[in-house]
Amino acid sequence: MYQSILVPVDGSDQSRAALEVATRLVAADAQSLYVLNTQEAPLAEDGIGKVAGAPALNAEELVQQKGREVIEQVYQQVGIDSQQAQPIVRAGKPAQTILAEAKRLGVDAVVMGSRGNSNIKSLVVGSVSHRVMHVAPCAVIVVG
Repeated sequence: MYQSILVPVDGSDQSRAALEVATRLVAADAQSLYVLNTQEAPLAEDGIGKVAGAPALNAEELVQQKGREVIEQVYQQVGIDSQQAQPIVRAGKPAQTILAEAKRLGVDAVVMGSRGNSNIKSLVVGSVSHRVMHVAPCAVIVVG
């Protein structure tokens, strides 16, 4: 059992499966299950976050909103709530952000899907999970 686990999620089936595995691997008395969504920052352009009749969201607000939506969707699919896992939303490149958060949080393990939401379905292990496996300062468990 691990005391602290970071689970990057992107809404893919693999990230959902990784969260399911992580809920079984974290110690029952541990309060350190972190669910991370990384959003690439939107390009600065007119109309970012505009919704008819509502004020425009800035780039950071848009990242936070989209990230929270992804995390909430995965929570519902797995059947957990915010009392069981701490949501984290960050803007940036996925592999770099996952590695930075693993280090910042000092987690025992990262549990992640083998592939995320990308157009490249033929790779056995995606480039993000491959990079995290080789650079992370902790154990990395890749779920297929």
